[in-house]
Amino acid sequence: MRSTQGFTLIEVMIVVLIIAILSAVSYPSYQRYVMRSHRADAQQFILKMETRQKQILIEQRGYAMTPNALNVSAQGWACTAASCDNGRYTITFNPAVDNAATPPSYTICAVPGAGQSSDGTLTLTSDGIKMRRTGTSCTAGTDQGW
Repeated sequence: MRSTQGFTLIEVMIVVLIIAILSAVSYPSYQRYVMRSHRADAQQFILKMETRQKQILIEQRGYAMTPNALNVSAQGWACTAASCDNGRYTITFNPAVDNAATPPSYTICAVPGAGQSSDGTLTLTSDGIKMRRTGTSCTAGTDQGW
């Protein structure tokens, strides 16, 4: 009898099955991790905006009315008069900045875009209240924790 070396079809199928099971378990976990990292990026940018708003309040006795007036930048983020955007979140002042109120107030709202929509909307008020709400509304939804 001649000795052959190699793998049988059954052995190869068992290895493929094991790889498939590991992939099925790990891929959703990886997707959640990526979503959390994108959320952390948006939260960090929101906190930069908040810090700059506080500086402007001290300097000018009122908050900046538009996101681009803050002169805040970060890699991947682009700000216009209407919003700051990185493709995954769009950050606006919603409701609008109210410098006529006593004390003046603002709410920074980050609405999720493609791929992040199930993660919820991030809000930070001038009072320091942080929320992550279900859905894409800046004012409605259940709090899921910042």
